[in-house]
Amino acid sequence: MRRLFAVLLTAFLFLGFAPLANAQGAEFNADRADTTFPVNGLTPCSENARFQERASAASTQQDVARFERYSKASCGDDGLPHLIITPTIEPFGAEAMRGHEGDVLIPGHIFLYVAGIIGWSGREYLKASRGSKDAADKEIFLDPDLVRDALIKGAQWPLMADKEGRSGELRESDNNITVSPR
Repeated sequence: MRRLFAVLLTAFLFLGFAPLANAQGAEFNADRADTTFPVNGLTPCSENARFQERASAASTQQDVARFERYSKASCGDDGLPHLIITPTIEPFGAEAMRGHEGDVLIPGHIFLYVAGIIGWSGREYLKASRGSKDAADKEIFLDPDLVRDALIKGAQWPLMADKEGRSGELRESDNNITVSPR
């Protein structure tokens, strides 16, 4: 339970869910750096003339709904929505990415998690099928019970990788690695 709490706390701090505290009034914040993120050349799409021109040309209900969604994004001079991807200016880049987590941060984490599930499940399936007498056949004709067990373990891959990394089970020993005689 303590490890789960530590992992969750780290994730919340990394994603920057706590906003930066500022006192009200410019005189109280004179010694602090500006916490607003200047986006050069980008304006809210709802205020961009080119975007409004494009939105008025929408003909179907689906197009109108899409332009309505995009009106919350930031548009350039061309009237097209742009993603805001910034370097981390302050610790963890919390304030710079505020409001734009759905552009890259969240889809990127989902992609890494799903890719990890696929890789870890394949690894677990091969490890489980290695011990059977027909291991080569199980690589061609998948065993549904082994696949299910491997997918369940694959969904837990961040915790399993941490556990195996700490125990040394994740890496092969140097004695089992062949090295070129050069």
